Amino acid sequence: MSSSQPARIWTLLLLGGLILGGARPVPAQESDTAIFQRYRSLDAPIDQAARAVGAGRFEEARKLLQPCLQKEPEHFDAHFLLARMAYEARDFEGVLAHLEVAERSLALLNRRYRDLIDYLKARIEVEEQTARSNLEAVTMRVSDPTSCVAPYLAALEREVEAVQARKGPLHDHENPYGVPASHRFLRGNALYRLGRRDEARAQFRQAVATDPAHAHAWNNLLALHLEGKDSASARADLQRAEAVGTAIRPELRQAILAAP
Repeated sequence: MSSSQPARIWTLLLLGGLILGGARPVPAQESDTAIFQRYRSLDAPIDQAARAVGAGRFEEARKLLQPCLQKEPEHFDAHFLLARMAYEARDFEGVLAHLEVAERSLALLNRRYRDLIDYLKARIEVEEQTARSNLEAVTMRVSDPTSCVAPYLAALEREVEAVQARKGPLHDHENPYGVPASHRFLRGNALYRLGRRDEARAQFRQAVATDPAHAHAWNNLLALHLEGKDSASARADLQRAEAVGTAIRPELRQAILAAP
């Protein structure tokens, strides 16, 4: 997976204990699961394409992405990579177009993810209630805990614990398919190249809000402040950037401190 993209949560969603164990999900949940299965099946070629883009082998990357896009036309990773290549080709409108598709795909995945998590939480609650009811029913009827039903009681207790353990992973990722800082940064660069500086500044600010350690976004944001002769914002954001340990270009830092 390219480091710029969200964690691939579909691995979690496809684990047997979550989706495939127990009763079969209703058709709507099966339909929702299919999109994660399709994305998961494309991990390898997407990773290969990302390495090719990083090495500047754009033709190779495009060939790798073509079958991916045939299977999943709005694959967010694929369109982000296409946006990166469009930027290198100075097709800045193309960058924005590919990012729009990628972010539409991310929004769809977030909705599907939330629907699946809500379904799984509800199902696990039912399973937990059933396991607890079974345990309580047997416990009430057994006066001697050392009797022959003791192993059955222990098994019921383990079942309750197992159901509770399955609840944990469902709370780990509240917004796994939010727009990554890398998207904001690339969009900001394209907007700047198109002369849309205020929009670019907003994107860089969103990038550092998403990833406070994004040094390139911080540096670009500070440079835009200087370009706009907003020394007060430049100094304030310089302080914020350095507070989180961001490496600011020395000449940029010096220019900000020397600005009137």
